[in-house]
Amino acid sequence: MTNTQLIELTKKLVAIPSTGDNPDGLRQAYNFMIGLLRASGKDITIEEFESNGKPSFMAYKGGVRPKRFKIILSVHVDVVPGKPHQYDGKVKNGKLYGRGVHDEKAACVILADLFCEFIDKVPYALGLQVVTDEEYGGADGALYQIQQGVRGDFVICAECGRRPDVHEIANEAKGIVIADISFDGSAAHGAYPWKGDNAAPKAAHFIHALHQRFPSPSQESPETTFSVTSMSAHGGSHTRIPDSATVRLDIRYAPDDLNFEDRTSLQALIKSIDPNAKLDIVLFDSPLYCSPDNPLLQALKTSAEAIEGAPFTFARRHATSDGRHFGDVGDQACEFGVAGDNQHGDNEHITLTAFSNYRNTIRHFLEKTTTMNTNEVALQPKPKNLILT
Repeated sequence: MTNTQLIELTKKLVAIPSTGDNPDGLRQAYNFMIGLLRASGKDITIEEFESNGKPSFMAYKGGVRPKRFKIILSVHVDVVPGKPHQYDGKVKNGKLYGRGVHDEKAACVILADLFCEFIDKVPYALGLQVVTDEEYGGADGALYQIQQGVRGDFVICAECGRRPDVHEIANEAKGIVIADISFDGSAAHGAYPWKGDNAAPKAAHFIHALHQRFPSPSQESPETTFSVTSMSAHGGSHTRIPDSATVRLDIRYAPDDLNFEDRTSLQALIKSIDPNAKLDIVLFDSPLYCSPDNPLLQALKTSAEAIEGAPFTFARRHATSDGRHFGDVGDQACEFGVAGDNQHGDNEHITLTAFSNYRNTIRHFLEKTTTMNTNEVALQPKPKNLILT
């Protein structure tokens, strides 16, 4: 297809409100992607999965899924909620605006089209993975597929994260911990505070101690960051001292941070801040890591440099992607999507130049891999901070 045709398809995909709280929208976007593959007329197997009502699929050539894919192109069609006008998908001043266009529906359309173009050309197992729950952790999409045996030597997650003036491929991303830190007290009438033990100040003191020890960075930092995303303390009425309080933390930890080697080390960290704090881990996921020596990663870098005419570097992202799930089973993944800006924001967009550059880069990469010896891909070292459940 032409770029113009693909942009029009991207607009149609953007128009679908495929948010996590809209099962019909998720299913519609999911079926849209299946429709793109069917319309190609190619002999493509679409293996469907479903977990907790979230559909996903792996597409490949042949009727039997390969034991290992050499390359997986991984995308998600779910988006965070947006305002009504953000689903219009408008082009203005060389930019395409819309909810999810950067994160990551433009890449969905581009990679589906290239997958169909190259499925009969490449001499290795090429897969296209489409999921509907990446924004909510990926447990029912990529992780569920991995639990069903899906494996890939090299996974390109089409995550956003770079602006058009930034030339980088993310071969690392911080690990993520979502944790609830709770405190106990004893209830009393608000008019008689000496009769109770207020849990709310305990939570507040913890937040203060946390920020004293780990100040919030004023600019981008490769180090571990702690964000307090909520604090709750409810006594049941306006005149009752709360006997419990909870602080929720969003922690993005660096791969070499020894406080996150395992759950025991994290427990020790929290206790060192407040011995009375109780830790409840909601999510504890490993960092993403791909060896910079991986020949396929190097080939992707070479292709990006050839198309954009600038040297590319490898980078560590602060947010993460479904690639971390592949890392936990020893596969290698990177993050590389269409350049744009304001993902999750009101002004989310990509540039039309970035759209073309991304398409040409992935095409260049796939053409390059048809002739290179992909069996020489470096084995994954032991994943950093592998979280054992």
